[in-house]
Amino acid sequence: MSAVTIFKPASRASNSPFRGFPRTRVSVGPDGETVTVVETSASTPLRARLSLYGGIASGLTLFGAGTYGMVADDTITLVTFGTLFLTSCITVPATWYGFRQLTKKRAVVTFTSGRIQVRKTFTSRNFERTHPHGFVLLWHDKAEKERDRHAFLERKRPPKWWSWNRKKYYGDSFHVVLQCFGERYDILAVYGRKKAEKIHARLQACDAVMDGTDFGDSGVSLSPDADWGVEAGGL
Repeated sequence: MSAVTIFKPASRASNSPFRGFPRTRVSVGPDGETVTVVETSASTPLRARLSLYGGIASGLTLFGAGTYGMVADDTITLVTFGTLFLTSCITVPATWYGFRQLTKKRAVVTFTSGRIQVRKTFTSRNFERTHPHGFVLLWHDKAEKERDRHAFLERKRPPKWWSWNRKKYYGDSFHVVLQCFGERYDILAVYGRKKAEKIHARLQACDAVMDGTDFGDSGVSLSPDADWGVEAGGL
């Protein structure tokens, strides 16, 4: 049975260049084919907004229910009210973070010598790697509409010094896209530039590594040994 080599990005001692997010596995199957699997996940702008609202709602609900209970039982004191207020404040970011983790969208991109497979929760699609293709990062389609809406609101009701800045969700979001023959296929909508750039860079790197595995000098190799080609007359 042929050995299977797996690079674990979570281990700091690993020599794999694919460490950290997104989780990436590189393996060599029994037939000698290299397979690279990239597991991506991110919160979309809509889900990030709903998660924030859910966190605020949970904090207000806890505070309101707790205050009503203490008043009804006549157990309200400065200490109990302060404890309830502090707990409610802590609940907001904790619940917001929990909602964001639970509502993340996920996509798995698998690279083989002949194809790229993109698997989502309910769909899966294959692309031929021999066809002209590339991974690109695009601003979210609703970013311009959100920017125009914020500009309109600022003209209609200029913000005061005490006003909160309107948070940009779509303006800070991107589409990670696979383009093949000019056709756009959205892999994931990502809220947050840093995370979107990480996913985009990892997919580009994996594609380049597969080119190095398949076509030698035209791609990127994972190890110095892979840079040596087979010479004529060599053993």
